[in-house]
Amino acid sequence: MGMDKADMVYGQHPQWRALEEMLRPMCVEIFWSCTPAQQLRWGIGARAILDAVPGHGPASGLHAAFNMSPFAWLVVGCDYPFLETRDVQSVLQARDPAADAVVFLDEHKNEIEPLIALWEPVAQAQFLVAFARGEFSPRRILRSCALKMIVPRDRSILCNRNTPR
Repeated sequence: MGMDKADMVYGQHPQWRALEEMLRPMCVEIFWSCTPAQQLRWGIGARAILDAVPGHGPASGLHAAFNMSPFAWLVVGCDYPFLETRDVQSVLQARDPAADAVVFLDEHKNEIEPLIALWEPVAQAQFLVAFARGEFSPRRILRSCALKMIVPRDRSILCNRNTPR
């Protein structure tokens, strides 16, 4: 793409800042998987999660986050411009003690979206084991977990900045 997707402006703020504003009422703390340069530019200090094992895209960020805390993580990629508060709330409301994770399911593609998901500690542990053996696809790793799959209100919310138009 040639530019940092997190810094793209869709409304009044860069996407990362707009997402933070949306998540603030729903989250105790908000952390960002980012580079050291982004950490400085965004002024987020200790809320930055820097890759311990760089070079594996979102999997590197998940790896660093899941090693930080044993609690459930609400994971939301910063490049979903059509995502709304109600979509994130639907993930949180679908939390189920029998599920290792809650994910959106794109019924047309029969694919789950691991970067808009609630990862419980069991799913995190499975991710870390798979990452250690060289598996870097969050989607493939989550497929091995007990999932609660929910259908999005609109497929467009699953379109990120990598989705061809």
